[in-house]
Amino acid sequence: MDTIQPRSARRGWLSVVVGAVGAVAITAGIITTPMARAAAHNSPAAQHSSAPTAAPVANLPTLPGLPSIPIPQLPSGSAGIAPAPPQQSPAALAQQMQAAITAASPGTQVGIDVVDTTTGATVADLNTGQQFYTASVVKLLIALDALNSQGWQPDPATTAQLEQMLSASDDTIADTLWDADGGSAIVSRMAGLMGLPGTQPPDDPSQWGETLTTAQDVVTVYRYLTNTVPQAARDVVMAGLQGADRTAADGTYQYFGIPDGLTGADWAIKQGWMSLDDSTTLDTTGLVGTGAGQPLRYVVVVLSRQPAGISWTTGGNALTAGVRVLHGTV
Repeated sequence: MDTIQPRSARRGWLSVVVGAVGAVAITAGIITTPMARAAAHNSPAAQHSSAPTAAPVANLPTLPGLPSIPIPQLPSGSAGIAPAPPQQSPAALAQQMQAAITAASPGTQVGIDVVDTTTGATVADLNTGQQFYTASVVKLLIALDALNSQGWQPDPATTAQLEQMLSASDDTIADTLWDADGGSAIVSRMAGLMGLPGTQPPDDPSQWGETLTTAQDVVTVYRYLTNTVPQAARDVVMAGLQGADRTAADGTYQYFGIPDGLTGADWAIKQGWMSLDDSTTLDTTGLVGTGAGQPLRYVVVVLSRQPAGISWTTGGNALTAGVRVLHGTV
């Protein structure tokens, strides 16, 4: 076996010095090279800009006999680090939504409630306890009452009937179920089951669209649907809401509000529209994801009482403008 000769003390000392100098040189290259590249990349435009002056530099600890290496500090207020955007209060965000709606439909009253179901936080709220007509949004209660009456285990005929009523907002099916299941008693039963203090049956028992509710109560309905209703029954309702037709059974365009206002996001919606002698009701409600393929994390509810005689297009576009304010937040 060959014998390994010990290194001389001189060679070992030189190796330490050379290694230290090499490490310092590499460190200096790492620190200074990107800045030099950045300066070259920005020239000559950088010569004409008013870039902030660099702050004083700090020094690395030094080894005996080796030069100190300056570490550049980011200038105060550097544009390289963007400050976090200020977070709006729920009231302020809802007021922006209201302003967008009333700009397109002057004189409109709104109730707004937007909730993050993951955190439970309120995103936007305005007049959440004020009553508005449900119009076809009451079909959520009609559907849930029918499912509850079957022990949340719907038969195939009921499944098909409810999905059609919800997706096409089919009034004929709603009329049939309303009459068969007790009319106004449906609203009373569901309000008691889910805890809806601001929801009450219509004064005229034959007019289910004149059921009264609040934005806060509609949020509660969606929370009950997603958290409490058994899976088999929930799937029926969600299929109808996620498969909402662009044009309803009565020929009304029903992608106003949430679908047109939050383009690119997945949703499950129930819309409402109704014209009376003294007012026009337009409501957009539903569950919304932050993008395509994302969980339906938010409940968005905008109820409105608009001027009598306003067209569906104008009134619907007003709600779309209001919901569009939520872009970047929802």
